[in-house]
Amino acid sequence: DAVDREDLSLSDEVNGLSRPGILLRDAIQRANKVIFQTAKTQSNCEGMGTTVVAGLFFDDKLTIAHVGDSRMYRCRDGKLEQVTQDHSLLQELVSRGFYTPEEAQRAAAKNYVTRALGVEPSVDVAITEVPALKDDVYLLCSDGLSSVVPDAQIEQALLDHPDPADACQALVAAANDGGGPDNITTLIVHVDAP
Repeated sequence: DAVDREDLSLSDEVNGLSRPGILLRDAIQRANKVIFQTAKTQSNCEGMGTTVVAGLFFDDKLTIAHVGDSRMYRCRDGKLEQVTQDHSLLQELVSRGFYTPEEAQRAAAKNYVTRALGVEPSVDVAITEVPALKDDVYLLCSDGLSSVVPDAQIEQALLDHPDPADACQALVAAANDGGGPDNITTLIVHVDAP
């Protein structure tokens, strides 16, 4: 039996988002509502929130959705690049020129996020679309990795460990070696073909 599938190649003419962007945005907004309601109705969950980064590959593109300081990196041709931009006070200060990225790495207030899931009834989800090329490697991670392990070390781990599972283990180990002060989540995707 054929299963009816949504045509992801169509874009929404009202807001200009691609279908993958709409799917990711709506899923994250639904998650926000559930977290917000749980935090309001269960006293042991009061004040909880989280960050998210997600991606959907379709038609040689990657649609990225994120809120907070969970990140996505891309390693292309051996060069690591941060694809998402943190929703944090520190990133805002870097964007406005108060800090250089190098100074920001040494700043004390690294973990103050300006957007998170579950703290407000609604959330503004950042949506980006980038071309996905064969042999690209994408790393999705929580700040438990990115706030502890420098980008150069992340890049080297991805180059040294072509197997995604091995690379994830190496990155988690590096974050734990750096003190592991927060939860450490890593997911790696290797684009094998168009």
